[in-house]
Amino acid sequence: MKAAGSITNVISVPEVHAAKSASSHPHRMNAHSRAISPKRFKELDQLCHKLGVTCGRMGLVNEALTHSSYAAEHTAEGVKDYEKLEFFGDAVLRFVISEYLLERFPDYDEGKLTELRSILVSDRILAEIAQEIGLSKYILLGQKVQMRPSIMAQAMEALIGAIYQDLGLFTVQTLLVRIFGHQTTVCDRDEVKDNFKQQLQEFTQGRGQGTPQYVVVHSEGPSHDLVFTVSVEVDGQTLAEGVGKSKKAAEQEAAKAAYQILGKAAQLI
Repeated sequence: MKAAGSITNVISVPEVHAAKSASSHPHRMNAHSRAISPKRFKELDQLCHKLGVTCGRMGLVNEALTHSSYAAEHTAEGVKDYEKLEFFGDAVLRFVISEYLLERFPDYDEGKLTELRSILVSDRILAEIAQEIGLSKYILLGQKVQMRPSIMAQAMEALIGAIYQDLGLFTVQTLLVRIFGHQTTVCDRDEVKDNFKQQLQEFTQGRGQGTPQYVVVHSEGPSHDLVFTVSVEVDGQTLAEGVGKSKKAAEQEAAKAAYQILGKAAQLI
């Protein structure tokens, strides 16, 4: 993703450029911004400045921050909610993050990249990022609706969709690399730290012992609450067993035990 390499050159857009952009496309500005009060316009402009973008279609930004409950209370005014932009923003986010992860982690396989992406585009991470930029203060809600993390995550996706529609892919790439960069580092570190299967595989392959093999020894309990026991073999030798509520969890426990055994034997732990 080329945006990452030149991010500092794009984040701050001179005000003169913003003015020129507005004057160059007065019909576009008016069409999307005429229903926004001066106070609201100023708030949205403050948010854009915080994000480092200069939006010409402020009506899109306003739509991206309008919950369905608020739109339902203002139907006579033709207010639109963010659901369509959320749909679009979700697709944009997945595409940009996928490309970013491919370039940042060229040695990771498809499974690892998918795992990282699923965490980064989750409601939890989106809500955390929205909280960091203070997005909740700009979201319009109905009178009987309280702010929730899920609403902040949805509005974040919608805002990404709005910025793409207004300013294009390069600006969105630059923005997402900046605001997701730290989260990517944290998620990658945590995943590697807790992924004992990956650690065990790297250890055994580094010592010419091949790839660990996992075998389900047995499962017990009712069908809705099974407990699995899995063994792990390295170089044809069964080293350890693990127990978990799923095969994956049991494999992780087995890998953890095997890694500790091999590590102690090699005087690494």
